[in-house]
Amino acid sequence: MTSTVLYRKWRSQTFNEIIGQEHVVQTLRNAISEGRVGHAYLFTGPRGVGKTSMARLLAKAVNCTAPLIERPCGACSSCRAITEGRAVDVIEMDAASHTSVDDARDLIERVQFRPASAKYKVYTIDEVHMLSTAAFNALLKTLEEPPDHALFILATTEIHKIPATILSRCQRFSFTRHTISATAKHLQEIAAKEQLTLEPGVGEAIARAATGSMRDALGILEQLISFANGQIKLEHVHSLLGMTTATEVNLLIDALLQKEIGKALHSVQSIAEQGADLRQFTRDLVERLRSLLLLISTKDKSLLDGSDDDLAQLEKWTNLVHPATLVQWLKLFSALDLQLRTSSYGHLPLELALVEALVAPAPVAAQPVLPAQPVQRAAPPSELKPRLLPQSIAPEPERELSPASEKEEKEDLPAAPAAPHPIAEAKQPETGPASSEKGFSLDHVIAAWPSILDDVKQSDKMLYSVLRDVQPFQIDGLVLTLQAGDFHRKQVEKKLLLLETIVRKRFGLNITLQFQTGSKPLSTKNPVSSKSKPASALTVNCGQDDLVEAARDIFDAKTE
Repeated sequence: MTSTVLYRKWRSQTFNEIIGQEHVVQTLRNAISEGRVGHAYLFTGPRGVGKTSMARLLAKAVNCTAPLIERPCGACSSCRAITEGRAVDVIEMDAASHTSVDDARDLIERVQFRPASAKYKVYTIDEVHMLSTAAFNALLKTLEEPPDHALFILATTEIHKIPATILSRCQRFSFTRHTISATAKHLQEIAAKEQLTLEPGVGEAIARAATGSMRDALGILEQLISFANGQIKLEHVHSLLGMTTATEVNLLIDALLQKEIGKALHSVQSIAEQGADLRQFTRDLVERLRSLLLLISTKDKSLLDGSDDDLAQLEKWTNLVHPATLVQWLKLFSALDLQLRTSSYGHLPLELALVEALVAPAPVAAQPVLPAQPVQRAAPPSELKPRLLPQSIAPEPERELSPASEKEEKEDLPAAPAAPHPIAEAKQPETGPASSEKGFSLDHVIAAWPSILDDVKQSDKMLYSVLRDVQPFQIDGLVLTLQAGDFHRKQVEKKLLLLETIVRKRFGLNITLQFQTGSKPLSTKNPVSSKSKPASALTVNCGQDDLVEAARDIFDAKTE
C-alpha cells in the first residue's frame, strides 16, 4: 500500500503555513481583504519554493465562503473540495503536455462557461514557458480581458522565456529560495509530527543539500526515514547523500589560508577515500568562501545564512585573506561542477584547482599600484632632448641656416650642454628620471615594444594596426612619450586606457602615456645636404649596423 509523500502530505493549507514568502503572502492577503483580486497572476522562481501551493491557496481564497479577513479558512466545503482535488471549477494544467495552439483554443472556448458551483473558475497553468509561440498569441486577448468569473494563475521557473506581451498582462510575483535556517526549522516541525528525532545539525545538512528547495528537503527527509530507524543522525545524512562534514570543509579552507598545498591535497585525498560526493563537497566549499567574502566586504552578518558557530569561524578568517584572492578562488572552484561530473580522472580537477589557487600569480587588479604621477604636457619639438631612435626610422632633413640666422636661433634657446655623439649616447646607460624605476628605461621599452603589440593584438586588432606606426620616443619619470602622426595619435587616444593598462601590466608601474606629434620622428643627427655631393654617391650617417652595411655594399653607398 502506497503512502502519501511528505511534500504532498504537509503541503501548506493556509497562508499562515507558507514558509519564507512573506512578501507574496502579505500582498495577496491585502488584495483579498480589500476585494482587489486581479484577473491574471504570474508566479516565478526556482523549483520547490511554493509556487503551486500558493496558486492553490489563492484559488481557495477567491472561492472561500468565510469572511474576507479569514480566507482561506480551509474548513468550508469549497476549501475542502479544492484540497481534496475534486473541485471541477479549479483546473490545473501542465503546459508541457498542452503546448499546442489547439490546446489554447480549447481553453479559450471552455473559459466562457460559468463555474458549476464555485464563484470563480480558476485556471492554473504550471511551467507556462513550455507553451508554443502560437499558443501564447492565442491566449493574449483572453488573458487580457477574461470573463468576470475567470482567474488565470501562471507558474514558471524560466521567466526569461515568457513573452513580454504575456508579462504585461499579469501581476508578477517572484518567489525566493528558502534559507537554511527556515528549512531546518520546518524539517524539525515535520519530524516532530512524524514522531522522528533529528540529531543536531541534521536539518542544516539537509537544507544545504536541498539548495533552497523545500520539496527537495522533504524528499531527502523521506529517504532518511527509510534509511534510519526512528532517530536520524548526522552520519546517516553524510552516508546517504555522500556529503562531508563542515569540519572537513573548514580544514581545507584553513589549508588555503595558510598556503599549505600539501595539507590541502591530503584533505582532498581523505575526502575521496571516504567515497564522498566531490561535487557536493565543492559546492559546500564555494558556499563557505562566498559567506566569507560577504562578511569581509560588508561586515553585515544578516546577509549570512548559518549557525552561530559558523559565524564565529568566519570571523576568525576575515583578517587572513584579501577579497581579491577570494574572488579568484570562487571563480576557480565554482567552475568545477561540470568538470567533476564529466572528468575521467576522479578528483584531479579539484586538485589542480587547489594548486592553481595557491601557486598561480594574483590577478592584476589585486597588485599594488604606485600613486599616479601628475601628467606633464608634451614639450614642443624644439625643446625635446634628441634621443637615438631605431634605425629603421628615416631621419628628417635639416634646413640650412645662414650664419646670422643660426646665431639668432642659438640666442633664443636656453643654454644647454652639448649633446653627445649619437653612437656614444646609445652605448651609455640611462640616467636621471628615465632610469629611476627599475626595469623602466627607453631601451627596455623599445625592447619590450613588440611583445606589448602582441598583447594589444589579442585585445584589439584595430588598435594593433595603428600602433605599428607608433614608436616610443622619450621617458621622463613614469611618463612615456610616444611618437606618432596626427591621425595615429587621434586613433590611439580613443583607446588610451587599454594601451596604458597593458603597458602598466608589462612593467608593473603606474605609467602615463603622452604623444609627440609629427609626420616623421625627430632624428639625433641630420644628413648632409645632397646638393654638396655628387649624384652618383649616396651619403648617409646611419651609425654602425649590419643591415646598413649590407645595404651600403649593394648600392655602392659611401659614408662621410
